[in-house]
Amino acid sequence: MTYQFDSETEGIFSALLNNLHSNDKVYMVGGMVRDILMNRPVHDIDLSFCGNVRDYAKRVADCLNASFFMLNLKYQTARIIYKSQTGKKRWIDIVATREKNILEDLAFRDFTVNAIAIDLQDRTRIIDPLNGAMDLKEKLLQICRPDSLDNDPVRILRAIRLAVQFDWKISPVTISAIKSSAFKLMDVSAERKRDELFRIFDLPHSYLAIRILAYLNLLKFCFPGFNYGIKLDSTILLDQAIGSIQKFSQFDQLIIGTYSPEGAMDFRQGELVMSLGRFRDPLAAYFQSNIHQARSLKSLINSCILFYVIIQNTKTQNESNITDKKPEKLEKLVEKAAKELVLSSAEKKWMYDFYAGIEMFRSIIEQDVNLNPELSFLFFNRSRFSGVAACLISLTNALARDEFTLNENDWHKSLELNRYFLDAYFYHYNEWINPPTFINGHDVMKILKIQDGKKIGWWINQLKIETINGNIKNHKDAARFLVTHKENLN
Repeated sequence: MTYQFDSETEGIFSALLNNLHSNDKVYMVGGMVRDILMNRPVHDIDLSFCGNVRDYAKRVADCLNASFFMLNLKYQTARIIYKSQTGKKRWIDIVATREKNILEDLAFRDFTVNAIAIDLQDRTRIIDPLNGAMDLKEKLLQICRPDSLDNDPVRILRAIRLAVQFDWKISPVTISAIKSSAFKLMDVSAERKRDELFRIFDLPHSYLAIRILAYLNLLKFCFPGFNYGIKLDSTILLDQAIGSIQKFSQFDQLIIGTYSPEGAMDFRQGELVMSLGRFRDPLAAYFQSNIHQARSLKSLINSCILFYVIIQNTKTQNESNITDKKPEKLEKLVEKAAKELVLSSAEKKWMYDFYAGIEMFRSIIEQDVNLNPELSFLFFNRSRFSGVAACLISLTNALARDEFTLNENDWHKSLELNRYFLDAYFYHYNEWINPPTFINGHDVMKILKIQDGKKIGWWINQLKIETINGNIKNHKDAARFLVTHKENLN
């Protein structure tokens, strides 16, 4: 059987074949072949190449008017970045064939379902020495060799991701190998571990993968903090965190994604749809945004929910609100998480703001504060862009703790607060969240004769609050407000 692809992919294949030298061989391998056999669409292209990888990649890239670079010099791995006609980028990864022998190459791959090759020069030829196609049919994930996970421990995380992503069973031999090799995850580079974890966090049913990680006792080897500072019942907290991620996934299906009647699983979720359903489009746009181009906002949120277990474990008995009582402790914890997960400075800031938003949301519910535009400003001034996610996760946290004994009054207050804050953020942003100040920091400094940046920022916020409340409508009002309140400086 010859596999036919779309015209653009066939054009790429023509460039690959036309730039082969007489002694070169090139094979489709890995996830690409797996997707072909599963009748899934193919986007990125994975190739095993017998020959000079760098020279070949350069020739192909030039032919396609694409760019290329070496991903790994030691293992002779190149990546061609091809821009499709639709503007989307396609990756063509080319790795040197082990010992220039495709059978040897396949034998050292991770799992049998990924150890299948198709000869690009003769697409009727499928090379399957480990019967991976049969395992694919049986939905069985198993290692190629007894030392497959020892050779590359990050494959442990990949096994769990693939099993959940495709609803596969993990063979008993592979489970045994995972348990015996788990400690070697500590030797994997933080970057590689982070990338595989965030792929897990990005799954539609990521909570299932996290439950497997917890069941196999893998979290302490791959996520910072799960092996220190335990002061509360970590099992209960972890179960609640996974439950919150599950509720967030259901929320995604109910509100953000395409709504289906079977999505509403219970009465409270029905209430959630009724209260927040009108925000479907702006929420969908919100969750399409990225703090980092290589990682989705959803995966960052799920990592934050999981890491929140550690934050709760580090509280003392007298700390009900860690961001108010011990902000420096939270900052250190976030700093540690960001360092061990190799997060960007923007992601680290987002994480801190997210936790601050959750704690402030909880405080507002406990204090039964009246809803008004000023409250919206104060909330988002503290939580920033993270505030929208903090609102929603506050709801999923509540549902995960106990759906049946949840205080009805608090639940409905939480729903109403969510509705009010989301309305403020999406429909009154320039009025309540970021209103005009009519005056700048230099003017504040000049009128009040102060130099301290924090004090200037505080007065700017006071000007915004007065604007929200309708007391300041122009530059003259703003200047008069500052002059009148000079005595408050002391």
